[in-house]
Formats: sequence, C-alpha cells, structure tokens
Amino acid sequence: INLTEKEQTKLDKRLEGRTAGKPKSCISAHDQRQMTVISDDILIFGSRRNAKTIYINKPYRGCRNADRNILSYRRTTSSLCRGEIVDLIDNSSGMSMGSCAFGEFVPYTKN
Repeated sequence: INLTEKEQTKLDKRLEGRTAGKPKSCISAHDQRQMTVISDDILIFGSRRNAKTIYINKPYRGCRNADRNILSYRRTTSSLCRGEIVDLIDNSSGMSMGSCAFGEFVPYTKN
C-alpha cells in the first residue's frame, strides 16, 4: 500500500504506542462509532477517538475516493463483518459513486 506522507503521518500517529492483535472477522456496534479514513486502502474504526483498541480495515482492492465520499453500509446484524459491502455516496449529489468490501479488522491496542 502506497500512502502519501500526510496519510502515513496520520496513520503513524493513530498507531503510536499500540500493538497489533489477531485479525477479527467482525467488530461490534460499539467499535463502529468512530470511523477515520486514512486512505482509499486504510480505514480505522473505534468506539471513540482515543479508544484503547482501534481496528484497522483494509478493504479488498481498496475503496476509491473513500475520503471524498460518504461511506454507507447496511448492517444485517449489529456487527460489521469482513466481506460486507460499502456504498460510496457523493457528498453533494447523493449519487452512488461505486462500492467496496470490508477486509479483516486488525485490532491495535494501547500498551
């Protein structure tokens, strides 16, 4: 994954002092409250901005222009799982700009 210097700095800042854990297929509704788009290839989920554990998700084949669109996903359960489809919705027109699918959720926990 190629990140711009700005994206890499943002990611490094969020992962500072954290250790990666075993990837999970799903995360709970509680851990979906805060989502940050680092790049088309990296999304971060957590219960709040400074949550003890955050989850890095790398959508399959990326999620083009994720930072410029609204990410909309329909949950069939309260969990968010690998393989679920995310629709990209244009901020101004409300038109669909495509979709992508979530990958595994890798937990990063503060030491």
